[in-house]
Amino acid sequence: MLDYAVAHGLPAEHGWAETASKTTLQNMQFSKRLIDQGPVKEPRTIFVTNNYHTFRAGMFARQVGLYADGIGARTARFFLPNAIIREYIAIFVRNKWWHVVALVSLLILSFLLVWFDYYQGLI
Repeated sequence: MLDYAVAHGLPAEHGWAETASKTTLQNMQFSKRLIDQGPVKEPRTIFVTNNYHTFRAGMFARQVGLYADGIGARTARFFLPNAIIREYIAIFVRNKWWHVVALVSLLILSFLLVWFDYYQGLI
């Protein structure tokens, strides 16, 4: 993007070269600030990441108010199982209270159904 920006007359010192972020969330926050400083009022934006990371990156983009489409680059097959597990755990941890509520609800519902079957003499 830096080469594109420079080739189209936007000097790198104007902030288009964002390198301060350490996480995807920080990257989205810094990018949002840069986009908001730009001349376009309602920009159409995209982000590019690995195909396994596109969903979570989209969650971060929406969190910071950056309405962008994600494009996923192909991931080597040998790395895919590890990457998918990593993303699943990250999404699970990010939404842990919703998962706890869902799990407790399922356990209570299961208990009630078993109790009802036992009470009706079906077990």
